[in-house]
Amino acid sequence: MKQTEDINRNQSVLASTARDLGPLYPREQPLESSDFAVALDASVMRGDMDAGLALQVYLPFCTTRCVSCDRVAEVASDLAVIDHYLDALSKEMDLLGARIGRGRTLSQLHIGGGTPSLLSGTQLARLTQMLDRNFAVDASTETVFEINPDRTSLTQMELIRGLGYKNIRIELRELDPESQQGLGRSYSPELIADVMSNARSIGFDTLTLDLLYGLPGQTVTTLRDSLRLITELSPSRIFLRWFTRNEQRHEHQRVIDPESLPTVAEKMAMFLAATDQMEASGYEWVGINGFVKPGDPLAVAQSEGRLLRNRLGYTDRAASTLLGVGLGAVSELTNLQSRNHQQLDRWHGSLQDGRHPVMAGATLTQREVSQRRLLHKLSQCLEVDAEEFQDEQHREMLERLVKDGLVIAGSTSVTVTPAGRVKFMKLLDPASGDFKVANQA
Repeated sequence: MKQTEDINRNQSVLASTARDLGPLYPREQPLESSDFAVALDASVMRGDMDAGLALQVYLPFCTTRCVSCDRVAEVASDLAVIDHYLDALSKEMDLLGARIGRGRTLSQLHIGGGTPSLLSGTQLARLTQMLDRNFAVDASTETVFEINPDRTSLTQMELIRGLGYKNIRIELRELDPESQQGLGRSYSPELIADVMSNARSIGFDTLTLDLLYGLPGQTVTTLRDSLRLITELSPSRIFLRWFTRNEQRHEHQRVIDPESLPTVAEKMAMFLAATDQMEASGYEWVGINGFVKPGDPLAVAQSEGRLLRNRLGYTDRAASTLLGVGLGAVSELTNLQSRNHQQLDRWHGSLQDGRHPVMAGATLTQREVSQRRLLHKLSQCLEVDAEEFQDEQHREMLERLVKDGLVIAGSTSVTVTPAGRVKFMKLLDPASGDFKVANQA
């Protein structure tokens, strides 16, 4: 009972903070295709995309539904189902290309899921052709492809690299199968080592591992054991992410016993132990939750004050606008956040009718845009000049962040606290950006 009360209390603190900071939990409302189109037109007229355009392509298919999954996912392995999805995805890209102008150069291109590596070689080539028809990818574009280690091969990875994707990303729960409790995404160190060896031989620029912590039954000791194995494999980058059980949004997580989850205090201890271990292993701490090898472009960008962050994570590429295509994909324009339909039939239906497949969104006021900019700056630099919080709307935001222990406000600067580094990601990207929309099934 105490465990449950602790979880509820701390989630309530985060939710309360977010409600007070408008852009973090945007006002939820249904969004029509025409609303999204108008926002795109305005963005083009302002020249927002000239300051950097990122694109996320979402491929939702998996062979099974992981218990701990917090993403939009569809269980399917039939290539015909994926072909049908690609047909609709092509229409969505064409709609965007026609509205914003075809041939815009991408600063970031992220292929995520789901399990993108479920696609056949022919489907991967087709996806790349669809992208090339509407966008430009050059040597400066940061290209990332997510793979599932037990759903890829040396041949497929060679094709992925040959198609122009320079960076590989893998999400892990842990490397200790015994502590997984059937959560999914459990891989042996031998499998990860084999995939990494192949990636290096093929010539990928970076290999990134996303590691969840705060999983059922996990302790500081088991996390340390996983990190020891991971650092011995020497990936280019490691990012830590706090696991949250959310049965309201992800019904399949109901089978996870909340009493088996670590307390918030234990999660904080895990995070701090992880940072100590990562730094002792020679990694440099980047932003809130990233660790990279010395000399990594992200480390250099941080030292030079050029580190940036958007929904895709930390980057050294300017990308003020993020467009998402695919089931449940999120787009972030200057003053609009939107999400596509999360039900496959509705997503397909919108595209069959020639409409952008958006379901929900939130228009941000100028105040919220300004606050979001400052919050991202805190997550990038960890310290911001106090003068940036001088006007009334920013002072109110600062008071709330200080009250909840996320920052310390000094006479000359505002600094993210150790506790803030643990909790900040939940505020910047709460519940993976999902929108609960009233009056929609």
